[in-house]
Amino acid sequence: TYFLSQILMPSSRITWIDFCRVYTAFFVIVRHVDRWFVGVPTINYLADLFNFRSLIFFFFLMSGYFSHRPTEGQWVDVKRTKQLIIPYIFWCLFGMLVVYSPSMLSGDWSWLTPYKVASELGLTSWCYWNFTNVPLWFLRTLILLAFFAPLIHRVPSKVLIALVLISFAASDVLCDVDLEANESHRTLNHAQKGLPFRAYESELAFGFFAGGILLRRYAKPEALTAFLRSYALVPVLGSLVLLFPVLTWTFYPPVQSASLVLLGVCTTMSIGCLCERYLPRFTRVVASLGTASFFIYVTHYPILLCFRYALTGSWHGGLPVTLCYFLPFIILAVSVSLFFLLKKLCPGFLRVFAMAKV
Repeated sequence: TYFLSQILMPSSRITWIDFCRVYTAFFVIVRHVDRWFVGVPTINYLADLFNFRSLIFFFFLMSGYFSHRPTEGQWVDVKRTKQLIIPYIFWCLFGMLVVYSPSMLSGDWSWLTPYKVASELGLTSWCYWNFTNVPLWFLRTLILLAFFAPLIHRVPSKVLIALVLISFAASDVLCDVDLEANESHRTLNHAQKGLPFRAYESELAFGFFAGGILLRRYAKPEALTAFLRSYALVPVLGSLVLLFPVLTWTFYPPVQSASLVLLGVCTTMSIGCLCERYLPRFTRVVASLGTASFFIYVTHYPILLCFRYALTGSWHGGLPVTLCYFLPFIILAVSVSLFFLLKKLCPGFLRVFAMAKV
């Protein structure tokens, strides 16, 4: 009864944005669940590709859009940075403990070294660094953006537009080199060559974060909502039209085109507005989980790893393709249940480590 009342309770937040937060978090789960079986893409893969692998950049756009304007004389945001660093450190170490729990239970603590901990925190490399912390590159990049947000806010609009466009163009250039560096990183025993993986995504993240700040100058939430509602079908139809050529021409990964990523972000927002209009009850239920979206994001990967280990006996074990269709929903349900349980028993934990206003 408690959980049901929490899900159905009315929200004073912006419904379509909270819907998109949860929608995006769910499809990040889909992305991290095995999507390939004997080289054949599953429905999960196609659902992910529909958004042109743009999901995480919606978070960067909204983070910039809702970032606080600087006070007089403020050039960096130390307070917001601290709020992000605390959960970042906690969830990095949590993922590490999950993966090394079998070693701990067997009495093997040889893995616990200063270098290993630093590596798990992403301090020794900017690459797509450790298996235990795959999703948290987003939070690490966001920490830097949040720190310099007041400075970005002070940039004139014309200059900021130019920086956003340069960022998008640079990410297109860096992508191929970046992916090659990742292959070297994987195949040469972590001997990296070229640019570290995630450089192009962090570059693109800056573009979307700065774009969110720029968007807020011209469109307050009410105006943005009205505009998106008026043209909601355009990005969705555009994504559907381009999906077949992208698949046919093996334009992979689509993230190497900033224009496709931008289309995917617009599609995500349009889907939120369309669902709010045509599926209002469903949208309100999903949007009521908006405060849990960050918790879903940071907990889904350890939960997925636990399922993989329990089902296959290995952290890297491949899951049966049929299970891949259902596991994202199971992981989402587990994460949401944990959120409401903690909300009832220990709301302070969520405020500090999940940045949830409970």
